[in-house]
Amino acid sequence: MTDILTTARARVLDEGRGLDYEDLIKVLDLPDDQIPDLLALAHEVRVKWCGEEVEMEGIVSLKTGGCPEDCHFCSQSGLFQSPVRSTKLDIAELIEQARQTAKTGATEFCIVAAVKGPDENLMVQLENAIEEIYANVEGIDVAVSVGTLTPEQVNRMKAAGVHRYNHNLETARSYFPKVVTTHTWEERRETMELIKDAGIEVCCGGIVGMGESPEQRAEFAVQLRELDPHEVPLNFLDPRPGTPFANMPVM
Repeated sequence: MTDILTTARARVLDEGRGLDYEDLIKVLDLPDDQIPDLLALAHEVRVKWCGEEVEMEGIVSLKTGGCPEDCHFCSQSGLFQSPVRSTKLDIAELIEQARQTAKTGATEFCIVAAVKGPDENLMVQLENAIEEIYANVEGIDVAVSVGTLTPEQVNRMKAAGVHRYNHNLETARSYFPKVVTTHTWEERRETMELIKDAGIEVCCGGIVGMGESPEQRAEFAVQLRELDPHEVPLNFLDPRPGTPFANMPVM
């Protein structure tokens, strides 16, 4: 039987093809003593297909806290007790934040807001802010993350010059209802399909460690690959007893 690392090397490193669900399960089942070899292979894959350079990105929150959604992993949900409170930055502040981001050598400036999706007021604010940032700051691309979008809003994002849009799937489709009930996994996926079709770069990832099974992690990886994202942000929670996320409520 061919070792899964040998299969992965041939398929991913040499042929440039992703692993299928069954092979991902085998990777997740590797014994601990093979993890160093797996990490070394992952590094080779990254260097070959992405290069050694690292892109720096700055992030600023246009609205923090007070989100109406019930995502159980997020302290910005207005449904849970949290020290986070709603705040807003004006356009002048955003321009200055973008300017400071560019000075660090970063090439991407991401504007985020804790909302299910942008209302008309937020859309206009974003359009004005993006226009002013491009007019006043050199060497920076603007990214946005403001939740689910309609087709019309996606077109406006494109027209405004949004370079990259972030909206995470968060977890596997089969597990999503366990951590979010106020919107669906499909809504998130639809937004990212609209973004991709509009020619805006796709930034889409999620969280590992919310109680999902290894099989659901493999499912999640396959579903992310189907989107063919330009960037995949991943967060890792530690559910072991005594850690901050051990008692994260799951419905």
